Amino acid sequence: MIGKRVAVSLLAFALVVSLLPIIESRAQGEMANSIRVSVVAGSMQETMSKLVKKYKEANPDVEVTLELEPEGGAFQALIAAGNQPDLIITSLGPQLGTLVAQDAAVNFDDLEGAADLFARLEPASLQKIAGHHYYVPIGADITLMIYNKELFKEAGLDPEKPPATWEEFLAAAETISKLPKRSNGDQVYGTVFWNEALQWGGWYWNMLQPIYLTSNQGNCQLLNALGTDIVFEREECHMQDFLTFVKAAQAFAPPTMEKNFFSRSVGMWLQYGYSWEPNLKSANTPMIIGEDVGVAPVPVPKEGDKSLSTLGGRGVMILKTTPERETRAWHFLQFLMEDANNYQFITELGYLPVVTALKDDDFFKEAGRQVFVSLMANARVPEQSAAAEKVANAIQGIYQDVVVQTKIPLDMAVAEAAAAARKALQSK
Repeated sequence: MIGKRVAVSLLAFALVVSLLPIIESRAQGEMANSIRVSVVAGSMQETMSKLVKKYKEANPDVEVTLELEPEGGAFQALIAAGNQPDLIITSLGPQLGTLVAQDAAVNFDDLEGAADLFARLEPASLQKIAGHHYYVPIGADITLMIYNKELFKEAGLDPEKPPATWEEFLAAAETISKLPKRSNGDQVYGTVFWNEALQWGGWYWNMLQPIYLTSNQGNCQLLNALGTDIVFEREECHMQDFLTFVKAAQAFAPPTMEKNFFSRSVGMWLQYGYSWEPNLKSANTPMIIGEDVGVAPVPVPKEGDKSLSTLGGRGVMILKTTPERETRAWHFLQFLMEDANNYQFITELGYLPVVTALKDDDFFKEAGRQVFVSLMANARVPEQSAAAEKVANAIQGIYQDVVVQTKIPLDMAVAEAAAAARKALQSK
């Protein structure tokens, strides 16, 4: 009896083994005709569902599945398990550089049609990582200054002439801070910074960076071109000037964002991005750009300097899988970047155009949007590497001790930040 069972088992095993090539062949065929796309839950998922439907109408043999981005945008566990999506739509920033360092991302440089696609895009939105193009920007965001015109009028300031220099900004912030409390007891502040976000990761440097970039006129970011050492301690990077200015501005700001700009008790906010537009509607009474709210470039150290900003937003990466899947993912990505499809993505989700042809669309010529579009050329994509993330976190820790809690004297700030950053770079 046992012998018969063994014989049957061996026969079944042999049958399975003989079928393996067929099963594997079918699986590879299915994988080659399917795409897994990682998106963020909510509005992006809804918009991408509509675009996927449109894609499948033209490509009925392709199955496209939308998956939600892992918590914190970390794909490492999926990659380690060999279960990564084919294509990810994620925030521009250090996560992209981390995936490149792990050799998990496809290099676009040699893909057919890549040069033509990059030629259609806003040059400021493109940044090489390790010397190559590993992402395609799909929608941009930019950080500028927003100000409350009503508080300007009440303080005797001209609401049509926002401060253009650091000196003018500090003077206006001081004047607004002297206004009486609101009827609900809220104190009025000249400005505000999102200080609690200092503890939430290096991404917050993107919101501080416009002031830093403007201080050194775009001559420095944080690291050298290879990402092997810091440069911000150099005199020409003006990190000391940056910290001196924000420390002076913090004197006219609350310690946190508990009372934010949308409470109508804050005069100016230097960290307003285009993607914050929906928050204007969430104010105690809706705020309207051009009427009770003004938008202006980040003030500069002195008259004649250029105002610069951070260019953030979303980028698309193809993760390494098989040649067949990567080809199909590239085809889908090219579809997403067609003018009509990209226009749908950015207008529904609140991003600025990276396809240069779309900048001339009437939608982006409206006054509330044009100021953002016009300054995109003066924006810089943040450094997108794991090293930059470590350095930004280290700087933010010193920033809190110098600017917010005043634990470290201002004249020691840059040296302390440099030491903390180099220590962070050496850590694994």
